[in-house]
Amino acid sequence: MAAGRSALGTAFDVVKGVGELAVQAGNAFALAQSIGATIRAARQAQQLSVSELARRSGLSKGMLNRIEQGLTSPTAVMLARLAESLAVSLSHLLRVDAGPPVHVQAVVEQPVFRDPKTGLVRRILSPVSPDAMVELVHNTLPARRMTGMFPAHSLGTQEHIVVLAGTIEVAVGKRRFALTVGDAAQFAGDFEHGVHNIGSRRAEWLLVIHSPPRPVLDRKA
Repeated sequence: MAAGRSALGTAFDVVKGVGELAVQAGNAFALAQSIGATIRAARQAQQLSVSELARRSGLSKGMLNRIEQGLTSPTAVMLARLAESLAVSLSHLLRVDAGPPVHVQAVVEQPVFRDPKTGLVRRILSPVSPDAMVELVHNTLPARRMTGMFPAHSLGTQEHIVVLAGTIEVAVGKRRFALTVGDAAQFAGDFEHGVHNIGSRRAEWLLVIHSPPRPVLDRKA
């Protein structure tokens, strides 16, 4: 009976060991998948090709493809090279959370700017985060007032306007065009631009500012 119990215990230990190895393998695979997805997202956000990132990091294109697909786990040195090439921290690449980053900003936390000269009120609706390329702003402007001309943003910036109330005239460089309730427009934000409330009531509009990805310095250049 003792021998039988010993054999049973040995068999149980073997099964337990196999189960633990399977869990470890599953965790390693999940980590590789997460790291690969993070590297791919960072590369695409900076509009870099696989070939360009491979060149910057000193990895082969095939190896980088396997890392991004989660088919292989990069070494610490590979991760350091990729982080340097993407201008992000190593901890950013190793982030393993329940999903993509989420930034929440309650209404009481939304910054509100009131221009005492023009009466313009700007409420920043989008949460401020270092990786954000889109800013959502709610604007109101009293009747017959002008915002003044805003300076040009960086090259490649795009702005979108949707009018919620009133009638406005938008100036972009030397161009002028009128918009009323429900109208929408998109224009290059890398020109001087401004808004004039040409109506007899308060104007209200949503503004979306889309900025180009921040450039990454090529230290090998």
